[in-house]
Amino acid sequence: MRYIVAFIFILASTFCDAQLQDSARTRLNTIKVNLMTSFIYANSGAISFERVTKPNESWSATIGYVQFPKLGRLGSGTTVSDKDNRGGYVIGGEYRFYLKKENKFQAPHGVFIGPYTNYFFFKNDRTLTSADGLSQAVLDSKITVLNIGFQLGYQFVIKNRWTIDLIFLGPSVSRYNIGLDLTGDFDADTILENEIVAALADRFPLIKDLITDQSVNLNGTTSKWSGGFRYQVNVGYHFGRSKKR
Repeated sequence: MRYIVAFIFILASTFCDAQLQDSARTRLNTIKVNLMTSFIYANSGAISFERVTKPNESWSATIGYVQFPKLGRLGSGTTVSDKDNRGGYVIGGEYRFYLKKENKFQAPHGVFIGPYTNYFFFKNDRTLTSADGLSQAVLDSKITVLNIGFQLGYQFVIKNRWTIDLIFLGPSVSRYNIGLDLTGDFDADTILENEIVAALADRFPLIKDLITDQSVNLNGTTSKWSGGFRYQVNVGYHFGRSKKR
């Protein structure tokens, strides 16, 4: 993934160097699509709105729809099918400081740093069918992740209309919470429990740290504060009345 981000950075740098933006004029608003959300999670998407509040500062809000990845079949032969209520959401906010000494353009073009927070909620009901097809159970899963962190990135403004927004470094303190509830006409043994939890971690990287050193039962809730990380690639449209600054 870091190679994709590096390639986009080089491409945007080359394109921007080939054009001279009038740094005395700027637009205040940018609406952006997060390409990473749809890349990581199926049938998902997120948009953000950035508003320049001062020549070198801005705030941004994000909202989006996210879904659990599907599990398919477990190693024991148990099949997993997702019901219609698979889904979730993400919301977030951030404040950016565009570094005056590092940038020849005003916000929102250039190197930026600043705090951010976002919250993910995922919910899914899955039907588990035993290998012989005689027994079924429903696994109700809920996962929430709260991230509070600090980020470093660079945003290109192309022809005063289009933006490429790259976040390279975004460490965070994160609160992970997973709740599982299994109901049905068969009881999962320890092997099946481990398979389900391992499958969730494999398809949902955010909870890997949570289950690495803790036991997660199929009937209960586990939560943990841990370290997190964020990187993003956003493509946006820069709009609003162009004004002198």
